[in-house]
Amino acid sequence: MKKIILALSAIALVVSCSQSRKWTDKERDEVRKVVRDRHDRSAIRHMEAKNYTNLEECVVTTIEETYPDYNRFDKLTGKTDTVDAVIVDCLGFTIGPNYENLPLLFPYDQLQQAGILPAGLSNDQVKSFYGCLTGKIKELYRTPDLFTIALFDEPGVPTEVADAMQQCASMVVSPADQAKADAKAKTDANSAPAQNGK
Repeated sequence: MKKIILALSAIALVVSCSQSRKWTDKERDEVRKVVRDRHDRSAIRHMEAKNYTNLEECVVTTIEETYPDYNRFDKLTGKTDTVDAVIVDCLGFTIGPNYENLPLLFPYDQLQQAGILPAGLSNDQVKSFYGCLTGKIKELYRTPDLFTIALFDEPGVPTEVADAMQQCASMVVSPADQAKADAKAKTDANSAPAQNGK
């Protein structure tokens, strides 16, 4: 009887150890590489480094929890499709159920560089822009998942989203504000080298 109990305990230990097998750093890096290969997608391209790292971690953690045995994951015929689906899920989670985290996908400074928003906007103007953009995106896409799929499927920002950005920018920034912000940005740019030369 003792031998049977001992044998069952040994089998249970082997089974539990094999199920709780953790991935190696190399295996995690392979999944991160697949995520990085999709960095040209507009949903990911504009993310700040910290948020992108969080996305990578979300993807790796989700896949590792779903497939504790890396070999099982590695043998999937649709491995990259699985990674893509998890990226979309993690992005949907990142955006939030009410799109409250749109600034993570489209940071203000990058919208400035793209010429959509001028420099020097007040916090209220920036907040109004994102509020407007959130409303327009909710009209275009019923759920954050549909929005992230649209962003993930195209290498550039979908035309509808780019149009919504332009409409919101024109609603938030008056021509006078635009001229004032442009003048301030120009003054700041001209004074920066002079201060560095002192």
